[in-house]
This record gives sequence, C-alpha cells and structure tokens, in this order.
Amino acid sequence: MVNPAPVRSSRHLVSQPWTVPLIAGLCFGLGYGVVQRLMKLELPQQGQLVESFRMKEFPGTTLESLRLKVGEQPRSIRGDLGALEQEEQQRKAETERRQREQELEAERQRERLAPPLSRELEPAPAPLPRPAPAPAPPPAADPLPPLDPPITPPFEPLTP
Repeated sequence: MVNPAPVRSSRHLVSQPWTVPLIAGLCFGLGYGVVQRLMKLELPQQGQLVESFRMKEFPGTTLESLRLKVGEQPRSIRGDLGALEQEEQQRKAETERRQREQELEAERQRERLAPPLSRELEPAPAPLPRPAPAPAPPPAADPLPPLDPPITPPFEPLTP
C-alpha cells in the first residue's frame, strides 16, 4: 500500500502575513540604532575616518580679492531694511516739502504780478433772463371715435 503524502496546511502560512515584514523591520531598526550609537561615541583617532583629499577653492575671483584690489574696507553686504525704509520716507518728505515751497512761491509771485482789484469798482453781474413759460397743451380730444348708430330692423313685426 502506498501512503499518501502528508498535506501541509496552508492555513499556517497565510494566517500571519505580517510577521516577516515585522521581523525585518525590527532587525533594520536595531541595526540603525546600534550604528548611530557607535558613530556618536568619541572613539580614539584610529577609529575615525580621515579625508584623503584636500579641499580646493572655488574657481574665480573672490569678493575679498576684489575688495583688496580696489582698496575698500570690508563691510557687511546685508542691507538694513529699517534704515532703507527710513531713508525712503525722508526722501519722500523732502520732495513733498520742496513741492509745497514751490507752490507757495508761485502763489506769491502771482499775487505780486496781478494788479490790485477793488471789489467796489467791479460791476454787478447782470441777472440772467428767465425763459418764457411753455404754452399749455390743447385740451385732449376723445381718443375713441363714436360707435355706429344702433341698427333698427327695416320692417315692423306683424302683430296678429
């Protein structure tokens, strides 16, 4: 007699599909934590990596070399927004003040050049003529024409 092969139950493998990713995640997390702790430790010089190359400067002319050529003293490049706004307000106030002074000077100049006028010698303005009243409209006529006279029969009814 042949014995049938034992059947594996697929119920055991399918019932817990989350266990493999869970175990892998725990292993990765544990490995990350251990490596981070080891890197933070202050190990002696033999454990630290040393750069095998020298840092090169960025190609081109630096700002400092340009300043040295021109002879200007080094200073901060950043702008002070408060000071810039204050300077702008001062410029606006100065231009407004100059405009007012120019307007006042122009008014004084006109007053000096204009001949003095006396109010008493000016003639009174002539009154404007009133327009004539419009004629009254004619009385309204009867809007509907009269109806035709009532129709009477051409004969008289016979009476017995």
